[in-house]
Amino acid sequence: MVRRRRRSRWSDFWRSTPFYGFLLKGRTPARLARLVPAPLAGSAARGESIVGGMLACAGRGLPAERPDWFAAGISDAALDELNAFEWLDDLAACGTEAAQSRARALVEDWIYANPGWRPGAWDPATTGRRLAAWLAHAPFLSRGEGDRFGPMFLESAARQARHLARAAPSAPAGVARLAALCGLVYAQACGLVSGRDIVATAQRLGIEARRQLLDDGFHAARGGGAQFEALTLLTAARGALEICDAAAPADLNSAIDALVPAVRFFRHGDGGFALFENTNSGDPRRIDAVLARAGSAEPAPASARAAGFERVAVDRLLLIADCGAPPGPGFDASAHAGALSFELSSGRDRIVVNCGAGPGDSSDWSLALRATPAHSTLTLEDTSSSEPIPDGLTRRVPHVEGHRDEVDGNTWLEMKHDGYARDFGFTHVRRIFVANDGRDVRGEDSLVPVEGGRVSASARFAVRFHLAPDLQASIVQNGAAALLRTPSGQAWRLQAAGAALEIGESVSFAARGMARRSEQIVAAGTADARGISVKWAFKRVSDR
Repeated sequence: MVRRRRRSRWSDFWRSTPFYGFLLKGRTPARLARLVPAPLAGSAARGESIVGGMLACAGRGLPAERPDWFAAGISDAALDELNAFEWLDDLAACGTEAAQSRARALVEDWIYANPGWRPGAWDPATTGRRLAAWLAHAPFLSRGEGDRFGPMFLESAARQARHLARAAPSAPAGVARLAALCGLVYAQACGLVSGRDIVATAQRLGIEARRQLLDDGFHAARGGGAQFEALTLLTAARGALEICDAAAPADLNSAIDALVPAVRFFRHGDGGFALFENTNSGDPRRIDAVLARAGSAEPAPASARAAGFERVAVDRLLLIADCGAPPGPGFDASAHAGALSFELSSGRDRIVVNCGAGPGDSSDWSLALRATPAHSTLTLEDTSSSEPIPDGLTRRVPHVEGHRDEVDGNTWLEMKHDGYARDFGFTHVRRIFVANDGRDVRGEDSLVPVEGGRVSASARFAVRFHLAPDLQASIVQNGAAALLRTPSGQAWRLQAAGAALEIGESVSFAARGMARRSEQIVAAGTADARGISVKWAFKRVSDR
């Protein structure tokens, strides 16, 4: 969901006036012109939870009976998720009369609470998602219903569609704008507003999507979650066009084709996403469904040079490394300071991870999870390589680069950033070697004094390896090594030279907004003006 960004006071004032409300009036169709597909498949288990009285939004449990649609005490992300109604997918997947009754009651309650424009609930992206969800599940909502619900539902949906036709172009840059335009395509396909312009809207959506993609086809927000969200919206819009027997514009098709390998790039062996740049692991079943709908077999690339990631897959082993700068302005509202971090998995077992994405608000948790110590990389004096603030980054790493070599199936990565050069006089250099048998990963983290710079005479460093929550770890050899056992029974050995290993507490937000206790292995010490070098190696010592 989108974080509430700075809005124009004039725009808010104008939309809150009776005259703007008058402009949203118009002809309400007697029925929907067409039925459109749901953007995502739902979860019957989550639907049962909503029927039972609990709605989970951005990790926050909300009452499913008459929720407060404008609650001041919860995060913007939770409010966005609540008002976007994408959880209708789950109630529809449940499919029972109780689920239908709950869904209809929640839609009715929202309509009564929103007779006209309201800030937040009527943001373009939230409105676009809500309209797509309502229209996709209209048959489920109206099944067996008498006269009262249908006219009320259509009147509200048409009013929202007329608002969206005006507001979609002003949605914040990024995935939020794609969501607004996708909702408008749905509204036009269903006849809530004139459908004559649906191809033009789809063309605008395709152009906007291409504008947001980097040269390698990855979305500019960088993380796997952004790739998936963008692909979900674009394939949904193309599905609505197919219902109308309208050809998808070339820009829309090319953006979808570009995003398919980008989505695959970030998937671990368990089917979920690596936890870079405000991304949670996601639902593998949903990811599979969207990729199938996209209809492209294009595999994940080994390198994403423009996005700044490298992917090394050997046998069952997968390593993904972040060797790029944070997202640029306009895409950095939730950017992470994870320069040179990496994740490692073997088969379906995750081993080294980042901590994930927080609740999506400006809370201490969200800021902490975006900071460098929440990533599997080196931290100097507990300082982030870039400095996250609630709406972006106040200081960003000046330069990040990565280089890849491959010989006889072995892979070398060399990465560096100068985010610590100004304050401490060091460049962080990380080298990683992945052997061609997928059983040996070696690395070296160095702090190299900047030539001619003012170098700190004493600076505390920590090389962190955050571990997946279900991993068992123990320190051996007086801190020179650690033994790791995965849930499937694989055994790995982590050895280090240049700093002793210790086990510390960590936290995993692999599931959206849901914290789990985990551990991290830390190699810590103090760097003097000559810098430091810490060598480490992961070796698989047994299989199960």
